[in-house]
Amino acid sequence: MEHLELNAVIGFAGSVINGIILLPDRKSMVFALGSTIVKRDIVNPTDQQFLQGHSDRVTCMSLSPSGKYLASGQVTHLGFQADVIVWDMESLEIVHRLRLHKVRVEAVSFSCNDKWLPPPPRR
Repeated sequence: MEHLELNAVIGFAGSVINGIILLPDRKSMVFALGSTIVKRDIVNPTDQQFLQGHSDRVTCMSLSPSGKYLASGQVTHLGFQADVIVWDMESLEIVHRLRLHKVRVEAVSFSCNDKWLPPPPRR
């Protein structure tokens, strides 16, 4: 079976924590749509790039203070680990994948110097 490649998306659900973020260049934004994060030009909505690496729905996102990194968390099935992915916003590549959470990542946030990604409090 051939692999389908994503060309463009239309839509935004609005249910993801920090689910739409204006980037520091003020010309583009990122938003979560299912398991994909879309980087889109604000003026030209067809100018889109896709960050794909999650195996299930993205539940939260956070941009580092410098704008260099984006962290995103996901939901998964009971008994499985939910990933946090750190993306390089210049190359749009995965910098690191953290597997510390079970079922759902509720929130992600960077330290003020971009060096730390403290885990949210456990319930």
